Amino acid sequence: MELFLASFPSQPLLQGVLPRAELTGVVMETSSHHSVSPPDDASAAPPAGPALGKQVVGNDKYVLFAIPLAMLGLFIALLPPALVTIALRLRELDAARSGTNLALVLGVGAFFAFASNPLGGRLSDRSMSRFGMRKTWIVIGAAIGSVGLSLIAFASAVPLLVVGWAVTQLGCNFALAALMAMLPDQVSQSRRGRVASFVSLAQNVSFAGATFLAQLFSIGPLQTLVPAVLGFAMLIGFVLPIKDRVRTERPTEPFGLKQLAGSFVFDPRRAPDLGWAWLTRFCIVMAQMTALNYLTYFLIESLGVAEQDAAHLVFEATLANAVGMVVTTAVFGWLSDKLGRRKPFVVLSALIAVIGLSVIAFAPSFTYVLVGQFILGAGLGAFFAVELALISDVLPNEADFAKDLGVVNIAQALPQSLVPVAAPATIAAFGYPGLFLGGALVGLMGSLTIVRVKSVK
Repeated sequence: MELFLASFPSQPLLQGVLPRAELTGVVMETSSHHSVSPPDDASAAPPAGPALGKQVVGNDKYVLFAIPLAMLGLFIALLPPALVTIALRLRELDAARSGTNLALVLGVGAFFAFASNPLGGRLSDRSMSRFGMRKTWIVIGAAIGSVGLSLIAFASAVPLLVVGWAVTQLGCNFALAALMAMLPDQVSQSRRGRVASFVSLAQNVSFAGATFLAQLFSIGPLQTLVPAVLGFAMLIGFVLPIKDRVRTERPTEPFGLKQLAGSFVFDPRRAPDLGWAWLTRFCIVMAQMTALNYLTYFLIESLGVAEQDAAHLVFEATLANAVGMVVTTAVFGWLSDKLGRRKPFVVLSALIAVIGLSVIAFAPSFTYVLVGQFILGAGLGAFFAVELALISDVLPNEADFAKDLGVVNIAQALPQSLVPVAAPATIAAFGYPGLFLGGALVGLMGSLTIVRVKSVK
């Protein structure tokens, strides 16, 4: 999930249509039922570069719901191991070291997410496939992810779980980088708030969908394999009909070690708004991960839940979280578009999430966990809806949408490495309340950093 930067384009992103001649050698697939507009002045030619296809975005209603539903499928496949199945399997293998081993598995996997998302975005931006720049890497990523999830399902030792989760993160983040790039590719700026809200809703409702499928089965391979099959089927099924961008000329910039390294770094001084938005997402995801990664162990070790009941209660908790998201996501995204403002909604939603974490920290019973999860979900749903639209507004280079979003997504992957590393020592010193309150404090910091963004209200 990634870090990069370039100068801002002189015109606002997309202006309701995909770029004309700015992207050398990139066209849009078209068909008879898609609207393709001629240039406003047929006699005027672009100043440089080959003629490019131009497709009006936002008119194809299929794209507006296909991208969120494809995202829902991807996360339904990815999340059961992260939320339930790996934790329960580790307790079967070595209950005494389960917390430490969970940190190892999730930490290594998060490193692969950190590395693969910007790499997948860069490969997607450069893809010459006639199948489409984005769809090609979505399919490749799903295939790799399927291999990793199969390894997890049948793992008989901790090292196999480590390898399986690393491969899963590699493949799913290839697919995620390409799928996220479809948002600025396909959706006009005036609609991004609404579509981003549905993408956010799909991502976060997937927590409940994934845990619901996992809790239908006893501890074993089916808890991982059934969500994987259904999730990847949704992902591919909704993506395939989309008319993807197709690159017709090879990129002029070489792709070597220097360019690969450039996928992981950016200079916040050159694009400070993206830098502040990146830091805000990093802080909020840090807070979110404290409430997710160790929820299973919190229920077992602090509230005395039996292991065989843990999967079902995690589902109930994530369902409460999802209900909170549904309440706020669409409303905040619509209001953000209607009022033309992003930052106030980001600040408010982050503060709501902090309150939810604080409730969970002092929960004396599972009922309070449900209340905290509902409040947390309400904050996170609103935050990710509006914040994703804000990030789409400040992306600095139309030619590198996937790469840039991969840079942003490092802020989503890095906390997945840091929280598992810090959690065991934090829990040992301060208990689970210390872990959750620490997450709330970091989330509070995130609510303040977004005000430094200057180019978006």
